[in-house]
Amino acid sequence: MPLVTFYLQLHQPFRLHPERDTFLWEEMNRDMFLRVATKCYLPAIRLFEEIVAAEEQFKVTLGMSGTFLEQADRYNPDVIKALQRLFDAGGQGVRVEFLDETYYHSLAGLFADPKKQEFRDQVSLHRDAMRQFFGIRPTAFCNTALIYDNHIAQAVAEMGYRVILCEERGAMLEEDGMTYLEPRTVFRAKGSDLVVLPRHRALSNEVAFRFSRRKLSPEQYAQSIADTDGFAVLLGYDFEHIGEHIWEDTGIFSFWRNLPRALAAHENVVLSTPSEIAERFGEAECPEIDIPGSVALSRTDAAQDTFGWLGSITQYELFKNIEDLEGRARRAGGELLTQWRRLTTSDHVCFLREKTCNDAVHLCSNPYGGSVTQAAHVVTRKIDDFEAALGRFEILKKSERTAVLIIAPESGRLPDDMGPLARYISGKSGGLGEVVSALCEGLNERNIAVHLATLNLKKRFQLESKIDEDEWREIRYSIDPGRIHLVTSAVFADLPGAYAGDTVLNAAEFQKEVMQNIIKEVSAKSKGRLVVHTHDWMAGGAVAAYVKARGIPLLHTLHNSFTGHVPLDMFFGIDMGELSEYLYFSENQQQRAVDCQATAIKNATLINFVGQRFLEEVVHDYFTDHHFIPFSVRQEVKQKYAVGSALAIINAPSRTMYPEYCAHLVRKFGPDDDIMAAKRENLVEFQKRLGLTVNPEAVLFYWPSRLDPVQKGVELLEEALLKFALEHPNVQCAIVANGVGNDRFHEEVLGRIAWVSGGRIAYHPYREDLSMLGFAAASDVFGASLYEPCGQIDQVGNLCGATATNRDTGGYHDKIRELRLRIDGAPQDVGNGFLFRDYDPGGLLYGLEKSLRFHQTPLDVRVPQLKRIMKETRQKYDLGNMIAQYIGVYEKLNGGRPLV
Repeated sequence: MPLVTFYLQLHQPFRLHPERDTFLWEEMNRDMFLRVATKCYLPAIRLFEEIVAAEEQFKVTLGMSGTFLEQADRYNPDVIKALQRLFDAGGQGVRVEFLDETYYHSLAGLFADPKKQEFRDQVSLHRDAMRQFFGIRPTAFCNTALIYDNHIAQAVAEMGYRVILCEERGAMLEEDGMTYLEPRTVFRAKGSDLVVLPRHRALSNEVAFRFSRRKLSPEQYAQSIADTDGFAVLLGYDFEHIGEHIWEDTGIFSFWRNLPRALAAHENVVLSTPSEIAERFGEAECPEIDIPGSVALSRTDAAQDTFGWLGSITQYELFKNIEDLEGRARRAGGELLTQWRRLTTSDHVCFLREKTCNDAVHLCSNPYGGSVTQAAHVVTRKIDDFEAALGRFEILKKSERTAVLIIAPESGRLPDDMGPLARYISGKSGGLGEVVSALCEGLNERNIAVHLATLNLKKRFQLESKIDEDEWREIRYSIDPGRIHLVTSAVFADLPGAYAGDTVLNAAEFQKEVMQNIIKEVSAKSKGRLVVHTHDWMAGGAVAAYVKARGIPLLHTLHNSFTGHVPLDMFFGIDMGELSEYLYFSENQQQRAVDCQATAIKNATLINFVGQRFLEEVVHDYFTDHHFIPFSVRQEVKQKYAVGSALAIINAPSRTMYPEYCAHLVRKFGPDDDIMAAKRENLVEFQKRLGLTVNPEAVLFYWPSRLDPVQKGVELLEEALLKFALEHPNVQCAIVANGVGNDRFHEEVLGRIAWVSGGRIAYHPYREDLSMLGFAAASDVFGASLYEPCGQIDQVGNLCGATATNRDTGGYHDKIRELRLRIDGAPQDVGNGFLFRDYDPGGLLYGLEKSLRFHQTPLDVRVPQLKRIMKETRQKYDLGNMIAQYIGVYEKLNGGRPLV
């Protein structure tokens, strides 16, 4: 009775660009993935989902390289969603098992390093990806192309895996000159309890390699499987054989669809996953498999069983060249390490193979016109260019570099090259968090030594990363945080955000740790060459006074005008007397306190507003009849403005918010695509998720701002919304937002309005995936702000092919230009939205009516304007422009010297 495992491997490499100045071949990678997704991934994954749902005995195992998952997330997230549905259909591991492997589908397991450190690190990266995308930690492992030896097995066993898949080889187990490997035997790895499952090459290749030449019926194949003796049969295939390597018209989809029923006719065939086999044979006596290292001394040794990758002198030499750069790449870290790891992907040397590899699991298509010579030329040049880049980095590293320490209470998604911890602490945090993450991303790309100090919102990070307390503790104690400095305190560990709970206490805890340790640590690492950039009042206060007292140049960015008053007693352990001349004192419940925003402005070398108009409104005494601009803040800003120390840099959206990259859309799109078709698909999905009436032709007005009665004008929304929607049959309105703090009043009001609208209006609490899908679905993104330091909803809406409607104030005055068209008599087509002035429901309705009139014009009028708006927004608010402005400010603070 054989236990039968069907294993399929999904992989796509990042191909190298044939031209010298570009590392990755982005166009080729995107086009290739989208093509294979259409022909293979989506229909085949859906097929297996249907099979698993219909056939209770059917089981399937999938291996997915990290580069495949990365490209799926980047180019077609529907593939990820399809895999998630398949996993769920299989009982989350019961009948569908996902494996771990090396992230870069590399030959790192063959490196000479006896500790296999790079191999282990790439496996850890893959493990993180599986946790991120599927919330799982696999216990079964498959190395690249199932390459196996004792050293690989030892590393895999030590990392906690229970079973490893391997390729059938010619000399896997010999005693007295006799080979008794059978491809249906369950082995034990030498010196460990790791279960080893060899792939039945001949039986696998009947389908994966020979099917298109010699048709095979499901019944014939099932009979061949049933006739196989032994304990276990591992049948392995490249996933792409279904629809890509073997086209649909050959009957390959029909073959797999009917195979489960053909197998059901054979009672001796029992389908199983690798982990089930490992469980069954965990305590059983199994023969031990002894495979010495594959790449010990020479190419000849390597070529015996890895000829597809290392069978020629050219392949072997290039492989060794890449391996020899490991130490320097790991010391460089950051983007250089990522770039080197992309070079380790096995496909690059596989493209150089000089003889055909008759094994479908090992197929890799040469993208350079099939030319081995051209492939060798490209890989050789990329290695040379990378080595030169390493040299430049090492020279730069030895020279003087000024570090930039960004201090912010929250951050958005951080770039991986900030350190391994980056993937665990990212999260949606509004405009402040997004600009911080964009800064980190942009500065990293320019090789600037940027550090980030932020709150350790432990509970939120665990929830977002889908890890428990033990896993989080392991991460914190075993992962080098790199350039991320988390401030830990029980005060805010369980809070959903920095501005939840007791914000004054949060600020005190945060500022104390930054002063006591983080500034000293970063300054010491950079040998005293440091620029500090604080964000918002919570990161300012005593920190700004401390920085000023130490003579460190400081930029302070105001994302809003609010301040916090921290009693001096809360700074226990800090010599506040030493800082007293730098503090702006206030009171908090009759206690002497530090006015954090005013203190930060007072001590900053330069202050920065995130919009020019709001800076002018503060300086010129706008809103004096309101209390959201404290007197202390207004006076300190005026003083900085008077001496030319106040500036404005408008926030730029992170690239993750562009609809061509956003992972949350059902269809990604850019300004050169069929944007209306894409927006309709996203609209229908958004309507389904929010309970709106499904109507792909509806004009959707979308409110993504928090329900803030002080700033965002939510009361105007509540008064105008139902009237506007009911008066216009083709209009729908959606709100995806939370109340402020613990205030749920406006959430309840909007919920009741949505209820009585009959599917015309929908309200949903904030969720990142819904919020981003709403932008892509919207015709217009609107608000009703009383005041606005910058705002970002208009930018994101414009990026997604929506107009923007808001009040003519602050950041919206800076960014929204009235839409005027030549067909209406304007000299030229200009503008991106609609403004209104009166802060009342009538003003909001006036703006919405103007927008609606545009969205009721014919498609041949609307589409060119929306595409123009998308392109102009990308040019005007390009992240690089914002980063360049900040770098200019940093260099000014650095005495006019470059940071690198």
